[in-house]
Amino acid sequence: MNEQHDQRAGRAEAHRAAGEAAEAGTRWQDAVVEYEACLGLIAGAAEGAAPDEAAVLTALGRCYWHLAEARMAWRTLRRAISLYEARGDGIGQARATVEILQIWGPPERHRALAEAALGALGDAGPYLRARLLLRLRWFDEDFETKFNEAMAIAEQHGFDDLLASRLEREAWTAMEQLRTDDGIALAERAHDVYARSKAYESAAHVFRGSGYATIERGMLNRGFDLARRSFEYASGVNLKFNAQLALLDMVAVEFARGEFRQCEDLLALAPGASDFRADLYRMWIAEARGDMGGALSLMVQPERGGNTPTAMGQIHAAAAGILFRAGKEDAARQALDAWAEVRGRYEDDDYCVEAPAMLDCLVALGNEQLLQAVHRAFVRRDERVQAPLRFSTLQGRAVAPVRGAVAHKLGLLDEAQRHYREGLAWCSQEGCERDLALCRAGLGRLASRPSG
Repeated sequence: MNEQHDQRAGRAEAHRAAGEAAEAGTRWQDAVVEYEACLGLIAGAAEGAAPDEAAVLTALGRCYWHLAEARMAWRTLRRAISLYEARGDGIGQARATVEILQIWGPPERHRALAEAALGALGDAGPYLRARLLLRLRWFDEDFETKFNEAMAIAEQHGFDDLLASRLEREAWTAMEQLRTDDGIALAERAHDVYARSKAYESAAHVFRGSGYATIERGMLNRGFDLARRSFEYASGVNLKFNAQLALLDMVAVEFARGEFRQCEDLLALAPGASDFRADLYRMWIAEARGDMGGALSLMVQPERGGNTPTAMGQIHAAAAGILFRAGKEDAARQALDAWAEVRGRYEDDDYCVEAPAMLDCLVALGNEQLLQAVHRAFVRRDERVQAPLRFSTLQGRAVAPVRGAVAHKLGLLDEAQRHYREGLAWCSQEGCERDLALCRAGLGRLASRPSG
């Protein structure tokens, strides 16, 4: 019997080693197969001779996430964290936690997991401590403190991939200050460091983030190119989720220009199961082609959002718009109320980038409190960021039509006219005919408003 146990342990170790080798080659699916086989042998192996179950679960969860299998990744990593917690292994708990924090989820849950891991880690594991601090900083009013502490640790120990976070942050600042060339150059430097360090997600994200921001600023062609570079890199290292995100930013540009065939060609390149946003574009394309019944059949259900605020907000906003335009006012109002509830709990720039797809519903059914909240979000962003927000990269739409419509509804007529006129010029320059028509219509409504 002991010999059989030893054999199982040996086979389990062989599968673990094969999984590790597959990971090193970015063959995430092969790694999943090997790690699953390893786990199947561990239970019957000799005690202490087989690979550590929690460590294998951590590696398996990481690979599931690289394959965009979010639910499986989350469950697997939660199991690993529980095993580490039960035996008081703070380093193992932190290692599994930095992996689970890559997965999009409710902010409160992320914060609780990160704080628990940081407490369990104590003074051990400086790299893991810095990683946790970089994540936790987003939950603080003053995120400089944790960022600076993480950078001090990275400098002391020479953690190049973490130091690249500073370059990425500088790139973002340059973008916000309209120093686009500087921002892109910094993003390229950060990407190179991440790629050399095999920080694959960060290497893909820095291009995707730069492309996303460049598109938002209204430079559609340049942003499209950065999104393409992110997509190509992510595809090259088999990161399905990151590839999908970048691909959908490319789709946003084509959608805004009415190039629906190109949208479909791009969507066909999506690796694995589609991100929910791909299905939103399929719905909007059907609507744009006049197939409202088909569009309604393609609506995305809220559970696809996984309780992540940005995902839930996008889904509810899209539903409110399509239902209103289909004449289903009661259902549209419910979706609008659901959107307002999400945004009320997490008030931020998402008001600005989620409102364009439902501008008609928002103006017709939104109460003054909600309209004021949307208006206030735009104003706050203008005050905080020098670069203009021209475009919702999430929805493939200009923001001028909704800004003009909300201002008009609130009686801010001069402001409404300014937004429409600026939108008219930008949409004409960038070839966004649908949004151009909305700006013209808005100006027409202002001109027909009774004087006095």
